[in-house]
Amino acid sequence: MDSISVSFNFKAYNSKNMENAVVSCSRVSDTGKCPHCKGTSIIKIGRTKTGKQQYYCKSCSKRSIDYYSYKAYNPVVNLQIVELTREGLGIRSTARVLKISPATLIKKIIQIADDLKPPTICKGKTYEVDEIKTYWKTKGRAIWCMRWIEKQNGW
Repeated sequence: MDSISVSFNFKAYNSKNMENAVVSCSRVSDTGKCPHCKGTSIIKIGRTKTGKQQYYCKSCSKRSIDYYSYKAYNPVVNLQIVELTREGLGIRSTARVLKISPATLIKKIIQIADDLKPPTICKGKTYEVDEIKTYWKTKGRAIWCMRWIEKQNGW
């Protein structure tokens, strides 16, 4: 019988994490910097099918364009996704409100989850713990899900 231990802490995705992402939304032609590595060795490499200028960074070997017309690539959308998820909207309704594809929304949610850092548990503090045992596909694969909150701060 395989037992898998999984722990969750539902810490808020705050707007401080988004501040750096919003800065990368500036136009490449205005700043002269790569939005990925912030390097200055970028060159023009032609235009897209829709006529937008493309740039290539020699430092990180990534392409970028001046602005994206598809809303999902705007970093502010990540914050909106988090807020709508907190309000209890599902995948389809969030995608409909933001006017993006449900598949793209799922990819963005996974990106947001990957950006979250695991919390640190400090000695000498009091935590309130809640756990549940469930099964993954079969009764032979037990999973423990735990959630903990620091009593003093509510995290």
